[in-house]
Amino acid sequence: MSLKIKILNSKNRYGYIQGEVEDFCWYALVHREEVAHGINPNNLDAGRGRVSRLCIYKDIPMTNYTKRLIYANYKRHWEVFNTRHEDVIRGLVDYLNKRYSIRVIK
Repeated sequence: MSLKIKILNSKNRYGYIQGEVEDFCWYALVHREEVAHGINPNNLDAGRGRVSRLCIYKDIPMTNYTKRLIYANYKRHWEVFNTRHEDVIRGLVDYLNKRYSIRVIK
């Protein structure tokens, strides 16, 4: 599955990253190296990975406020994991791990 992933704050090399994937918004905390409490990109379990915080959501404008629907939320473990959107979650975690593992050699 090919996802349309967009990074909105590309100034950050590591750290807090925001973006869009398909018709969802997301933010993540991405580390330079794998961390013990990161999302394992192979099975999405808590374990060795670069992404230690991930939230995938949609903001729905209401009359007097904005309603946020959360489809995935990870903070050292999954608090919300909507299995109907597992392909999007898996694709985004894989993308972030690959994108931020690239090293430039001089």
